Order: sequence, then C-alpha cells, then structure tokens
Amino acid sequence: MKAQKWSIATNLLDYVNFLTINAEAGVSLHQHWSLTAEGRYNPFSFNGQCGQIQNKKLAISAGARYWPFFVYSGFYYGARLQWCRYNSGGIFSSKAREGDAFGMGLNFGYSLMLTEHLNIEFGIGLWFGGTTFREYRSLPCGKLTDWGTKAFIAPDDIQINILYYF
Repeated sequence: MKAQKWSIATNLLDYVNFLTINAEAGVSLHQHWSLTAEGRYNPFSFNGQCGQIQNKKLAISAGARYWPFFVYSGFYYGARLQWCRYNSGGIFSSKAREGDAFGMGLNFGYSLMLTEHLNIEFGIGLWFGGTTFREYRSLPCGKLTDWGTKAFIAPDDIQINILYYF
C-alpha cells in the first residue's frame, strides 16, 4: 500500500463560529512527523436583537505535529505559530474590539480513521502571545474607549476536523 503523504481538512466547529471559512493542508515528513498550514476567514456581520454581531477574522498558522503511533492515526501533539487580524463585537456585550494577534499555540488531539482515506479528528489547543487592539463602545462606529498592547493566553483550535489524506 502506498504511504499517505498529503492531507486536506476543514474544521466543522469553525462553521458554527459565525460561518468561519477554514482549510488546513498537511504533509507527512516521516512516520511520526507532519507539517500543517491553516487559514481561517470570516467576513460576515449579522443583525441580532441587540444590534450588529460579528466575529470577523483573517488568520494563518503553520506548525508541526508529532504522532506517537503513525502519521494521521491515533493521538498527536502539535505546536504552531499563528497570526490573526480580528474584529469582533456584539456577542456578549455591545463593545467591539479589533486588532492583530501573534503567538504560539500548543495542541493535542486524536485522529480516528473512518476509511482508507478519510479521518475525523478531535483536538484542542492553547494559544499564547501578544495583541495590539482598539476597543470601541459599540458596533459599527462606536467611540474609542481603550487601546494598547497586551499579552494573552487563550483556548484555541477547538476542532472536529474532517480530514482527507492521499
């Protein structure tokens, strides 16, 4: 049987997050190592009962995963570098925040083989880094109330991926 070298995936939970479009490409380097590159994009705003709601973002990341058993099967541990431009607000309050974030993520997951070329992956990660931000009283044109740079640690990369490898 020919070894699987390449993969493409999409995270189903990102679509629940205000229809965030996403894709991940991967390549296996060795029996235990793979590299990944991922992109996420959300240009959408919605009208809610309390005004405009949005979680706009453009994010890219690149990382590596270690698979103790074999690439694309079983548990994995990963690390990645990630950048995100974001603009969100109206979700839990009328405040809006926009800015850029950059940092490193660590993740852990499990890949369950469904067929010869199709997997479902479950994973979770932690992202830590820095952000430059501007905070506004409301969407879309509220008064500037805060700005600056700060460090953060946040849960990230919560996944239910459908992965095809070839």
